[in-house]
Amino acid sequence: MTDAGRFVQLVIVGQQVAEVVAGLTATIRLGSPNEFELQIEGDLAFGTHAGNWLQATAGEYADIGSELESLVGSTVTRADASEVEGLSLEFDSGATIHVPVHNKYESWGVVGLDGSRVISLPGGEFAIWSARNSR
Repeated sequence: MTDAGRFVQLVIVGQQVAEVVAGLTATIRLGSPNEFELQIEGDLAFGTHAGNWLQATAGEYADIGSELESLVGSTVTRADASEVEGLSLEFDSGATIHVPVHNKYESWGVVGLDGSRVISLPGGEFAIWSARNSR
C-alpha cells in the first residue's frame, strides 16, 4: 500500500436522506426503507447549504443537530472515502460533510441493508464487507 492509502467511492450516491439522529453519534439513514445507514463517531465538519461551516466533536453532535436534520430530503451527490483524508459527502442541497480519520477510534461506517459495510478503522484503514449473496 502506498502512503496515499486506499480510496473508495461509496454506493450511497443517489440515495435520499430519510432521517438524521444526532446525539452521542450522528446517524444518517438513507433510501427507502432505510437502505443504508451512515454512523459518524468522529469529528465532523458540516457545510450548510448557505455556506456556513459548523464543527462537532465526537459525542457532541446534538449541538448541531437541527442543522444536520436539514439534510432530510437531500440526495447524496458525492460520497468519497480515503484512508488518509477521511469521508467526504456532498448533497444536492449544497450541504457537505467531512469526517477526518481518527488515529485511535473508528470515525465512521456505512452499512447496507444487503449486508455490505465499509468502516474507517483507527488510523483510517478500511474494513470492507461485500453484500450478502441472495439465494
